[in-house]
Amino acid sequence: MSIDTSRMGTASFYKRAMRILKLAKKPDRGEVFLVIKITAAGMAILGLIAYLIRIVVYGIVLQNPLN
Repeated sequence: MSIDTSRMGTASFYKRAMRILKLAKKPDRGEVFLVIKITAAGMAILGLIAYLIRIVVYGIVLQNPLN
């Protein structure tokens, strides 16, 4: 692999990146709040699942103590 090939790869990457940035737009207020709501709902669901797993594990441990 020569230096010229790596430069062409880098130049190609920058061309593609600039094309994507030109097409991108700033999200409006509604889109931002939608992403926040979806993220919060996902975190709440994961937290609830973790909490339920913890309750089940503690229930199993309390029923079968190692003493």
